[in-house]
Amino acid sequence: MRNILFLITFFVFLNSKGQSKFDTLRKQLTDNKTYEYVSDFKNGYAAFRTFKGKMGLIDSVGNVIIKPNYEYIATLDDLKNVFEAGIKVNKKFKRGFIDLQNHIKIPFEYEDVFYLGNGLVRISKGNKTGVIDIDNKPVLPVKYDYIMNNNKILFVQVNNTIDLFSSTGKQITNFKALNIDYFEYQRAIVTLQNKNTLIIDPSGNIVLNSIKNHQFESVIAPDTYIIVNNITKKKGVINSSGQYEIECKYDDIQFSNSIYEVKKDGKEGLVDKRDSVLKPLIYDTVYGVFYKDSISFKNQYEVSKGNLKGIINPYLEKEIIPISYKSVQQFYNYHITTNAEDKNGLFSADGQVIIPEDYEFYTAAQNKIFAVKNSKEYLLTVANNSYTKTEIIVGEFIKEEFRFGGFKKSNYQVFNSQNKIGVLSNENKIVIPAEYDYIKEIYGTGEFVVKKNNKYGVLNSDSQILLELKYDSFQIIKEAVQFNIKKDKVSKYYAVKFPFEPQ
Repeated sequence: MRNILFLITFFVFLNSKGQSKFDTLRKQLTDNKTYEYVSDFKNGYAAFRTFKGKMGLIDSVGNVIIKPNYEYIATLDDLKNVFEAGIKVNKKFKRGFIDLQNHIKIPFEYEDVFYLGNGLVRISKGNKTGVIDIDNKPVLPVKYDYIMNNNKILFVQVNNTIDLFSSTGKQITNFKALNIDYFEYQRAIVTLQNKNTLIIDPSGNIVLNSIKNHQFESVIAPDTYIIVNNITKKKGVINSSGQYEIECKYDDIQFSNSIYEVKKDGKEGLVDKRDSVLKPLIYDTVYGVFYKDSISFKNQYEVSKGNLKGIINPYLEKEIIPISYKSVQQFYNYHITTNAEDKNGLFSADGQVIIPEDYEFYTAAQNKIFAVKNSKEYLLTVANNSYTKTEIIVGEFIKEEFRFGGFKKSNYQVFNSQNKIGVLSNENKIVIPAEYDYIKEIYGTGEFVVKKNNKYGVLNSDSQILLELKYDSFQIIKEAVQFNIKKDKVSKYYAVKFPFEPQ
């Protein structure tokens, strides 16, 4: 069992709205061959690399702040005016930190440095590691195997044991534990060398001692834990007083929306904190429904029986979406369904039919959906739990090869008109004329790889050329598009614009 966060996301990126204003400068500096590479701007500064392989620092208007005398420089989100840097000392790579005035904050004598947060830096020498603060004052000596920071508590590993230290270097625990989980709700699970487990607070005090033949699995709420019976392998819920809120009788149990998703004998259901059944264990799967920060789907769960899916609310007798669909996906404040005939429909969050299952959805964003019905193309507009349709006669809609849940999230639809390819916006405007041999949107960004006269390049939704059409092939690789020219060995990498999809 798991919670579904319906986001067409391919990797983790911190996307700042302010970053986009620097993209033009970054592109200009690399396109005009001023620098080989310019990093993202963080706190007003970006690292750059020259064509000789040296790195320096520029400000938000391109002024050189630190000359390119380093092998490596990195800007950090949560560290202002101090930068990780690397140099070669006797042909060996050494790392340290410098400030905005190019003064050395942490000397270049370490094989690795890593900013842990809270003003702490992990340093490494000869396969051993320690901690100093950002002003180079010692916190922990360089004698440990591994160190991480969690809310100003240092998790320190040596000789396959783990204990906790404060951010000033004071030892908090002396368990020589096999493992200590990160703190959740001011509680952490300690696994001792004999595999027994106990619960501690951030001061190292034992909140709940080991229980014979049981192990604590996770902290799920303040003073509430999932516990496993090691003999029966069944799971339950226990509190810090040692009282069972739910006996160990389930094969699996997950905390969700103040209730529990439970599994037993291959079937799943929902129970409350007192183990009273809210929905019987008759489903093959039960998933909590979420979509970004929407509250429209509160207390909703996707359930399945065999290959059919629907939506339920544990506090309502009637299903919100009947369990009769191949898929149900959340889309803003709506549910999009796919039936056995691969036709799509749209339901409101509370289960009202808005668009009947007569259409095949192609692309969708906000309240606009490009769809096909009876071989005719339409732009559907949703408002006030109803919809209007506009027939589109520009050409035949082209399906995206990759569509999550039966449709792609985008403000644009690629179409074919007399064997030439163009792009239509969901404002019903042709934004790229049908004069290309191939068009593929880069995720849902509004930027497109296009092909004309056997050459590839990039256009935006204003039909402006962002990358010259001179390449023989391309491949979208996560955060970049790789373009190649047959006779050249060097590839061109075009950075993908963030966000990856309409918000």
